[in-house]
Amino acid sequence: MGIIKQLPELVANQISAGEVIERPASIVKELVENSIDAGSTEIIIEVENGGKDSIRVIDNGKGIADDDLELAFARYATSKIETVSDLYSIRTLGFRGEALASISSISKVEIYSRSKDSLKGSRMLLEGGEIIKKEPAGIPVGTDITIKDIFYNTPARYKYLKTINTEFGHISNIISREALAYPEIKFTLIHNKREVLKTPGTGELLDAIYTIYGEEIINQLIKMDYEESYIKINGFISRPDYTRSSRSHQLFFVNKRTVYNRSLSRGIEKGYHGFIAPGRYPLVFLNIKLNQVLVDVNVHPSKREVKFSREEIIEKIVEKGVKKTLSQVNTAVQLKINKRREAKFQETRFNFKEYLDRPNLHPGQIGSEERAREIHSTNIQANDKQESAEKAKDNLITLTEKRDNISGSRTRTDKRVIGEEKAPFRAGKIKRIFGQILNTYILAEGTDGLYIIDQHNAHERVIYERYFNKFNQEEIIRQALIVPVNIELTTGEAELINKHLSLLNKLGIKIETFGSNSFIVTELPVFLKNISGNVIVREIIDRIIENRQSHQAAELITDLISLMACKAAIKAGKYMDMREMEELLLDLFKTENPERCPHGRPIIVQISNADIARSMGR
Repeated sequence: MGIIKQLPELVANQISAGEVIERPASIVKELVENSIDAGSTEIIIEVENGGKDSIRVIDNGKGIADDDLELAFARYATSKIETVSDLYSIRTLGFRGEALASISSISKVEIYSRSKDSLKGSRMLLEGGEIIKKEPAGIPVGTDITIKDIFYNTPARYKYLKTINTEFGHISNIISREALAYPEIKFTLIHNKREVLKTPGTGELLDAIYTIYGEEIINQLIKMDYEESYIKINGFISRPDYTRSSRSHQLFFVNKRTVYNRSLSRGIEKGYHGFIAPGRYPLVFLNIKLNQVLVDVNVHPSKREVKFSREEIIEKIVEKGVKKTLSQVNTAVQLKINKRREAKFQETRFNFKEYLDRPNLHPGQIGSEERAREIHSTNIQANDKQESAEKAKDNLITLTEKRDNISGSRTRTDKRVIGEEKAPFRAGKIKRIFGQILNTYILAEGTDGLYIIDQHNAHERVIYERYFNKFNQEEIIRQALIVPVNIELTTGEAELINKHLSLLNKLGIKIETFGSNSFIVTELPVFLKNISGNVIVREIIDRIIENRQSHQAAELITDLISLMACKAAIKAGKYMDMREMEELLLDLFKTENPERCPHGRPIIVQISNADIARSMGR
């Protein structure tokens, strides 16, 4: 006698429910998506004790006709698809016909519904998937469904539910995402008789973001509109200086469906590369519209994960859209002065006589390294105070002066302003340099405020772009080491070096084998002449080991050039004379991204004229 048996429908429904219904939030998601598919303009969600006791969803959609009400709770019964070909062009959130059958099999259900073509509605009660009662009811057009005693007939699953706050947190996240995907719908979320969320339903994504996240986030967002080929992207992304430590605030809506897709996240990360530090993630609220045929939503029970038929192309388009958006805004850090805090200042009189007695405080002092050391020597005294003051005045040189050549000769015939050929927000920003702070930051006056520039990050950006261009043109200038550097490696490290010898050689680092696991570094790029060959190669090996699983060749090249630029850049604490600072800023504003170093750290911090005036009580 055979042992294989057909499972009873109730058992099959409960197994199916285990895939579709994981927790109360899963029920909320399925019911709200049904309301959206029904064309609702207002949806009210009421939950008790995190959804453990009851869940109620009320909408003003087209409703369910009396003849269809019973069939709606049968397995694989749906009005949204009919043939296999329909699976390749799904335009609704639900389509499998499993949700209501799964929900009713593990709970007690009461539903009221009336279609727009009916004069009266219907009421139906179900327990454990069985219809208990059905009767006419006088209700407005739409659906009102209540789910109680979730998992009452599967106690083993009920005991795995988390605390009330945790379960409600999942529900709140679901509603927030749906409200962002459909800003034209009014969503109201009520928990234990208390209204928690109410969106305006204006159709504006920014209004929905404001309602859910508040004013702080709104002020840090950049509007993004980008279209290429068969893809249209619009929404908001955050400024590079406003990030999170996880991707939890990266929300993608593909054809109005909230989805997770790794290629979309990669496209965002590549677009922000060089703007944010590693381990930080921007905020993203993006609608992505493309042909339904290119999206497969039938790959996961929850329908949240999707697959694209042209993932690499879509990832690249997202990357390009982000880069274009960031290139059109000022990404320098804006240092805001808190208006609500009134600082108490102690009145101090400035002693100009004492100022003149300090020879190291002339803001425009120009000189060589030897002169710099003399200025900072405590043994030097100013003999002529009047002469010192006049020299300080004369040495306040603005950046509108053009240098003839690298030797430092100056001419005043060319009045070009730094950044003039760049986007409008960079034009004419810097008017003059005051000097250094802590031998680390350059202080400058701009047309729209005060600028503080990190000299290391600025120099790193300059070297990175210069070196990257030379790498692409295969014009890297090497310098032979007088004494080659010998490096002993492990077997695994030696394999990595052997694998990347040609790449390292193209980067200007010539390494030759010198035994089984030994190598000698014979040449380095000229700009690394002051860096130990042993140190830089060790750093490169560590970087390759750390990223060998995730890096493609292009990404590895970018990472290594960033590393070498960082090593070669002028360090914090290094004195720079006025000529050096001017030349650095001239070079900086010729780069593609003068606001961020290659690792994403800010180069420029700006304090606006308005903030300065406000802080002074003007």
